Amino acid sequence: MRNIRIRGDRVIMFIAIILGAISVIAVFSSGSFLAKDNPDIMGKTHVLKSQIKFFGLGLAALLACYALSVEQYRKLAPVVFVGAGLLLIMLFIPAFQDTRNGAVRGIKIGSQTLQVFEVLKVGVIFYMSWALEKFEDKFGSFKSFALYILVPLGLVCLLVMMNSFSSALLLGLISVLLMYFMKVSWKNLIITGAIVVSLVALLFCTYHLSVAIYPDARDWGIFNRIATVESRLGIGEKDYVLTEGDAGQLSAADKEKVLAELDHERQSVNAKIAIAEGGILGKGVGRGSARHALSMAFSDFIFASIVEETGLFGGVIIILLYLIFLFRCISISIRCPDNFSQALALGIGFLITIQAFLHILVNVRILPITGHTLPLISHGGTAFIVLSGAIGIVLSISRNVNRIEAEHRAEAALAETEANELLEDEAPAEPAYTYTDTSEEIEL
Repeated sequence: MRNIRIRGDRVIMFIAIILGAISVIAVFSSGSFLAKDNPDIMGKTHVLKSQIKFFGLGLAALLACYALSVEQYRKLAPVVFVGAGLLLIMLFIPAFQDTRNGAVRGIKIGSQTLQVFEVLKVGVIFYMSWALEKFEDKFGSFKSFALYILVPLGLVCLLVMMNSFSSALLLGLISVLLMYFMKVSWKNLIITGAIVVSLVALLFCTYHLSVAIYPDARDWGIFNRIATVESRLGIGEKDYVLTEGDAGQLSAADKEKVLAELDHERQSVNAKIAIAEGGILGKGVGRGSARHALSMAFSDFIFASIVEETGLFGGVIIILLYLIFLFRCISISIRCPDNFSQALALGIGFLITIQAFLHILVNVRILPITGHTLPLISHGGTAFIVLSGAIGIVLSISRNVNRIEAEHRAEAALAETEANELLEDEAPAEPAYTYTDTSEEIEL
């Protein structure tokens, strides 16, 4: 049996394994609420086995994606984007919807739930990488740029916004960064920024005008998410008081929203307390108390749980791992010979790192709650498997870059050898040395 050797960036492979190992320990330590909410089917041991299973499936996805070539990914890019788009449309079909806290977060396939946004993030990066290469020569005209980039991206972000405003912003941010680093003209970027700001302002104005005329408008489609965004930002008027006592006087839908917002606020405060109590070295793995107060300590607030148990030291280590991963992705991207692989490596690096820092900033209460998990650490099947596969794609790109560079070095060495041999052949022959005895004979 042949040994499997990773010929891509081994630092990235090492980081993926370390993050996966941290995930198994952290989810097991912080999974008290997960087991408590599912006492009939899940205990602490089951939580551990579940995360080990995800870790194994993630590793398998990584190796499977690593096995494919860059050329295969170039051909698959439009297919992946269209497939992710179809999954996004399925979110609006009631038979498939998995609704949590007033928003549709995934689709039900049998007994399993697929988190569509996790697949869509990678799908958008695939499309952006493919389009930025294929239509590069047409971007001199803003009309062509809008047709091939802004229209598909805008439609996707609009559909995503109806269930997750923060996910739409994340997709938009990653796409703008890709366009900037792939040297899309400033004219197109400025016009794009102006259009986005205008549309968002128009959306919020339309929302407030509609609510002023029809108070129930805050429950209409995308307006539902705008109301949530304003609530978490602490702006906008509320037509009810966020207390558990008042929640009993509301309708079932409003009561669910009120209790969800109360839970979010409570968790945000408890997460900050947990981080403060962690100190420099933490309380020790398995000795944290936040897991009993944070219902989402195993996912949305796992960074706070980790810092409570490992302290500032553990938090800094995790931050450094994500930063090193980003720098390695940038290094690979710079060395890529084509725009597609360059944008793909860069986009995946941005996706994992930006999402990680959004999660961390929410946990330390600098940003309002967004619901983004900590990549490759938080509990979850779809996110863990998809992002592990994304790292496999980066490793595949790195392998291709290493192969091309090795071929160039071999060609350079061969050319140098041939040049040396040619110089030796053309060099004039040295004259043969003949010894002549000119000494005179002396007679005695």
